[in-house]
Amino acid sequence: MKFAGTWLVLVACLTSLGTWAQGRVEVYPNDRLIWSETLFHAENGLVREGNQWRGQVLWTLQPGKIFAGYSSSSFDLAFTVQNDQLIQGDSQFSDAILYTLDGPNVYIGDSTFPLDLVYTLRPAPFDPLVIGLYTEDSISTFDRVCVFQGVPSTEQLFALLLAQGLL
Repeated sequence: MKFAGTWLVLVACLTSLGTWAQGRVEVYPNDRLIWSETLFHAENGLVREGNQWRGQVLWTLQPGKIFAGYSSSSFDLAFTVQNDQLIQGDSQFSDAILYTLDGPNVYIGDSTFPLDLVYTLRPAPFDPLVIGLYTEDSISTFDRVCVFQGVPSTEQLFALLLAQGLL
């Protein structure tokens, strides 16, 4: 019996490690995580609608860059990500900073002032790979905007929020 419990823990760890290593992040409307209700997913540098590879490509991701559609041309560069900040195009000016990610919080512009707080990311109590996105600093289920399954990189997070029209 003791061996069976250890075996189950090992299988659970390996399964979650395999999912994490793939880098796939899915967006769901609620915490039920029903596969057919997947809104968007990010995998292999692409953000697609739905849960399959046939979904429309909305964004192409490269380290520090977000391109519109299925492209990596400099003409299609929509945003850059530097120092956890979403910047319009490839601008080097501070007024082009659209959003700032500071820990679990997303702020408007380059500010981290509490009144500029837009969203807060909170992990689920029993599954750290499920992350809820809440308006401002709320913890209420009624203020949850969506749920991510998988831990998104900064580029993935911004692209998935843009895909939903939340930024």
